[in-house]
Amino acid sequence: MMLRSPATFTHNDWMRAISAHLPGAVHVKVPAAGLPRLHATLRKRSWPLHWYDSWQTPLTNAGLPAAAMTPNASDALALIEATEAPILFRNLPADHPVTHSLLQAAAHVKVLKQWERAALHLTGSFDGWLQDNFDQKRRKELKRLRARLSEQGRLESLELQPGEEFAPFLKAFLKLESEGWKGERGTAIADQPAAASALQSGLAAMAAAGRLKFWQINFNGEPIASLFALVDDGEVALGKIAHAESFAKYSPGVLIILDATKSLLDDGGFVRADSNAMPGHPMIERIWRDRIACMDVLVAGPTTSTAAFKLLAQWLGMGNAAKQLIKRVLARTIGRKMS
Repeated sequence: MMLRSPATFTHNDWMRAISAHLPGAVHVKVPAAGLPRLHATLRKRSWPLHWYDSWQTPLTNAGLPAAAMTPNASDALALIEATEAPILFRNLPADHPVTHSLLQAAAHVKVLKQWERAALHLTGSFDGWLQDNFDQKRRKELKRLRARLSEQGRLESLELQPGEEFAPFLKAFLKLESEGWKGERGTAIADQPAAASALQSGLAAMAAAGRLKFWQINFNGEPIASLFALVDDGEVALGKIAHAESFAKYSPGVLIILDATKSLLDDGGFVRADSNAMPGHPMIERIWRDRIACMDVLVAGPTTSTAAFKLLAQWLGMGNAAKQLIKRVLARTIGRKMS
């Protein structure tokens, strides 16, 4: 029997709930009707020619198609050909079976970017993980952070329990994020009504399916750190983290990552945790030492000409400054022809 391929932040329930509130999503399914074996959420582009790329928003940063089972070559090719245009799949895990199927089925392939992000293979105990990953000095530093904060007041570590209402956790998360630097810049989710509604709907959908994790740290009854994650078939992917910047010297972000790590290792039902972090993240890469190889890859089916594919690949490989220059030249050229 074929196994489902984990897809956390591109899970169908998440994507359907999010896209009901945020614009720009194009859902491509194989088959087009009925229960899809493959489902990609894309965004339509028209420059320098007709193409698609992974739909990215503040709540969706991955482009891995969701799969009801390990896809075969015909399913992967049908997905690629469904748009009748090249597709740029962003942030694909290189070792994922869906990624392998896409690369094998495509008539044209161009890897545009490769990198690694922090992850954690969930084996063994929390104490064993601490022992294996950190020297004695670092272990003492991590324990001292929590001890120093506990000396100042009442410290509590909370975790969303099965069947528990997630709304209080979400409320605390949104409050913490809006009080930090994102709030100052106006990019906090709470400051964007559509994004806030999308997040609430997405988390509700995942919670109903038993696919939501939430952790929170309280100090004297008030939240100082919050983190959520989505789960699918033994894999956990971290979502967003928020913490009170007034407690920065106690590293509440580190403390809640440690809480989540202990929770996941103690659970025993997960294989891997994906940080979903940018490469070189200064906090998570020092704590989670495993890595996931990732790529942005442009693919197309046989109906796309080699010349068109190469043109788009070259365009996407250019820096932003070069792209803007070409656009200005083309705009002036078109303007002269029309005058």
